Amino acid sequence: MSAAYDHYPEQPASGETRWRREPLPVTGPYPPLFAVMGAHGFAGTTTVAQMWAPAADTGLCWPAHHGTTQLVLVCARATITGLRRAATVLRAADQVPPGVTVCGLILIAARPGRIPKDIARYAGTVAELVPHRYDLDWIEPLMTHADPARLPLWTPGDPPPGKKTSWPQIVPEQIATVGQQICADLRADHHPSGGDRS
Repeated sequence: MSAAYDHYPEQPASGETRWRREPLPVTGPYPPLFAVMGAHGFAGTTTVAQMWAPAADTGLCWPAHHGTTQLVLVCARATITGLRRAATVLRAADQVPPGVTVCGLILIAARPGRIPKDIARYAGTVAELVPHRYDLDWIEPLMTHADPARLPLWTPGDPPPGKKTSWPQIVPEQIATVGQQICADLRADHHPSGGDRS
């Protein structure tokens, strides 16, 4: 282990959690506000992190580097298997790196249409493990978009798109709405109230 990482505690040996010891990438003018971590493979972390400017994709790893955000949103598909993996990840609070805060759960629909009742009930139970839950519907255009690095980007404070602007020039409306809600919740939960810092 290099001297740069000597101050980090050892990663738990259980194999249930993995830690990302490198800093999260800065892909825009500011460092990431929050990390999106998958509860399982193909959860959608890369896609949503590419479309939200304040996000960074940590794959299946907890962000363990003290120099970048440790505010984490766990992402899972809205399936029984995806929810079970999310519950396992969320219950492993004693294995997360020091300083990490789980801020919410992002559930991404696994198919078009309504979520089956059993899955909706289980999703409600799993969501009780976190302060916030964010649901993303099935977004068909994302299925045919070949390059995640070329997805449109939502930035907090973006003006509403013009009437003639549509995919793929702008993010789907629900992506922007959920991104805005995440940023508002993080601001409310992690900044002092009455936060006029002028």
